Amino acid sequence: MKTGTKGQIMKRKTWLSLMVMAALSLGSAFAMPRYTDKENALALARVLDKGTFGRYTVSSTYVQNVSSKDYYVSVILSDGSSQKWYIDQIYQWAREDKLLLSNNRSLLFLDSRDTRFVVLDKNLFHRQALQANVYVKSHETGDPLEGQKFRFQIKSFNLISPHETAFGRDPMGSKYRYFVDLMNGTSELLTYEQAYELMKNNNLLTVKDLNEEVLGRAYQVTKVIPVPKGQVEDGVAQFGLEVQFDTAIQLNGDNFPIEIYERQLYNERTKQYTKEFVMDITIPNSEKTDMIRPIPSLEYLNNIEVVKNSKYPKRTFLRSSFNPNVLDIPPVIYKNSDNSVYINFFSLIDQSVISRGMLLDEKERTAEERKTYRTIRVKKAIKSDSDYGRAFIAGLETQKAAMVIKDEQTKIEKLLDAIRQFEESALYAESDAQLYNALTKRNQLRENVITLTMEFIEARLRQPNFGGSNAKTMLDQLDRAESFTGNTEVLKSIEQLREKLIAAQE
Repeated sequence: MKTGTKGQIMKRKTWLSLMVMAALSLGSAFAMPRYTDKENALALARVLDKGTFGRYTVSSTYVQNVSSKDYYVSVILSDGSSQKWYIDQIYQWAREDKLLLSNNRSLLFLDSRDTRFVVLDKNLFHRQALQANVYVKSHETGDPLEGQKFRFQIKSFNLISPHETAFGRDPMGSKYRYFVDLMNGTSELLTYEQAYELMKNNNLLTVKDLNEEVLGRAYQVTKVIPVPKGQVEDGVAQFGLEVQFDTAIQLNGDNFPIEIYERQLYNERTKQYTKEFVMDITIPNSEKTDMIRPIPSLEYLNNIEVVKNSKYPKRTFLRSSFNPNVLDIPPVIYKNSDNSVYINFFSLIDQSVISRGMLLDEKERTAEERKTYRTIRVKKAIKSDSDYGRAFIAGLETQKAAMVIKDEQTKIEKLLDAIRQFEESALYAESDAQLYNALTKRNQLRENVITLTMEFIEARLRQPNFGGSNAKTMLDQLDRAESFTGNTEVLKSIEQLREKLIAAQE
């Protein structure tokens, strides 16, 4: 018994050792290499020169090697010490902010297994981001909208505090550094790597006309209208669903992907599981109103309803269950008016029509969709190094002057001047600390303007004979206040005021 037990223990130890070795080997296969080639090492040494490591400055850099192919960087720090820096160490230090480049730049390794690197000029990025009014979003693998790009109107760009002690991280472990608030109520968190890709792909734009192919507020789905089956032509009958929105939409049929899947349902009464096939049609940049009634059935579709997308904000599904045995041809979706899309379903009476291609011709489908043109104009970033302090101090002085003004309308206009001055100082910022200070002051004054605007409008609404052009002016001011916030409760209050102003106009 004892001998057998020892033998089993030895086998377990051997098995565990093999597992550990395999794990280490697998880990090393996906880890940053220790060395790089000569050319890359020289480029890295040039970039690291005059950077900071902890509280020390990198006084000088040079490269060394252990073989004809394997190079690393050696540095001399401002305390006189000499250190050997290997690529895997540099990679980790840069990610954790222990190693910083000069001139407010960031060292990035876009692939954690590749020693090639890029440099993000953070000053150039934040200047472009502050001037941009359009964010081009590419959807990732696994997203129903994968492969599609949408242009979203930017509400505000912000920097996460450089003093943050618990940065959020993306799936690759990179820290989130910025966030972009969009007009539809969503926010995009950005790492340095994502910021670099945005600049590289020109996905932060300054667009002259925001009405052209730019998504602003989320569309409200207001109605789903069933269209019964028509006459049979060439063995095919057609029926459909028209989805209506509260405003004109900047979408076309290709923007509504279709997903079909099977799901299990549990019946409480019978204690049995049943299966059903479900069709989800994604409606981008949308919200569901409470007034939409489900449609019990339409031909082979059942339980047709608009539902919220729990995974992706500001998206809804047009969801239905169906009999897969009769869905021979997938539906075709096209834009049939400024504020609606039509989902065209087919019902085959003669199965041979599939071979005859009784689908909407692509050219006919394209003709159904309206085309628009866009004009893009990107402003040059301000690069003056000496104007940050002057613009920031001017903003403080304007803010101080606004505080003593009694007239609410004049005070609001003065605060708006201060906001513009702090935005200007943010453009001149040469460090994260300067940028954060300027944006913090801008955001504080925006909150003040929102509060003052709402109080001013409420007071005016209580006045007798208020309306007409006065209401129109107030609506413009309310729109401006709305552009300053993403707070849900504040947005609800703004919408209530808007309804009162619209009523006062009539």
